[in-house]
Amino acid sequence: MKQYETFDFPETYRDVAMDYVEYKHSLGFKYSYIEQTKVNSMLNFIYANSKSDPILALPPELVNAYASKRGSESVRSLHARQSYIRQFALFLNLRGIPAYVYPKKLVKTTEDFVPYIFTNEEISRILQEADTIGPNKNKFVNTPYIYPAVIRMLYGCGLRVSEALALKREHVDLDNGVLIIMNGKNNVSRLIPVSESLRQYLSWYDSKVIRAGNPYFFPALHNERYSPTTIRNQFRSLEKKVGISQLSNGKYPRVHDLRHTFSVHALEQMIRKGIDPYCSLPILSTYL
Repeated sequence: MKQYETFDFPETYRDVAMDYVEYKHSLGFKYSYIEQTKVNSMLNFIYANSKSDPILALPPELVNAYASKRGSESVRSLHARQSYIRQFALFLNLRGIPAYVYPKKLVKTTEDFVPYIFTNEEISRILQEADTIGPNKNKFVNTPYIYPAVIRMLYGCGLRVSEALALKREHVDLDNGVLIIMNGKNNVSRLIPVSESLRQYLSWYDSKVIRAGNPYFFPALHNERYSPTTIRNQFRSLEKKVGISQLSNGKYPRVHDLRHTFSVHALEQMIRKGIDPYCSLPILSTYL
């Protein structure tokens, strides 16, 4: 039986939140820790603004307020919130609670996305700047080690940021240079070999970081793990400092583009070694 990490929902709506998460699991969805945090944000909004009796009898005006665009948020983020409130309302209806179901015709995400591929020189500048990071405002002594190590792992292994942050110390075999990704996207677990240089760097990192009982390989304060948002914000700050140009949409390349960059650089390396591209692509696809 698969084990899923559970978000610590507030007592006010913990029962219904856990009931919903278990419902999703019963349908075969992973419904990860990150997805649960989004459910928490949604329920927090509902319980703070609902005037219904019962609170979860969601009226159209409340649902529409949650599903409305916020400031300059992306279409993708808006679409996600609309989907969350719609799926939750369907769940409530199954439980006999009359909640308004947001229409199925949701905002469509754009299909013209083009990933950004960092150059080797840009990667080098970002890592050099990351190595200068000092303790954070809480004087957390691990901060100078966390960010450089996370970025090196994302670029060196092509991981999704959520996969890297979910790694526990027991899933990082530094003797053999293997990462164990548990229940990744689509509930797929896999083994990720790391290069010798990255293995040596992660071993050095592991000797420096102070865990104090925190099970995560990248430990945050209060026995928690880092949030993907925290990593994204820090990465964007590094890009600005080293002069990475904004894209045509006014935004900076995303931390997820390190995964795309890994893919391109790995494919180039295999071709340079004489491996047929028709053989290289299936290998890379399986690795990712």
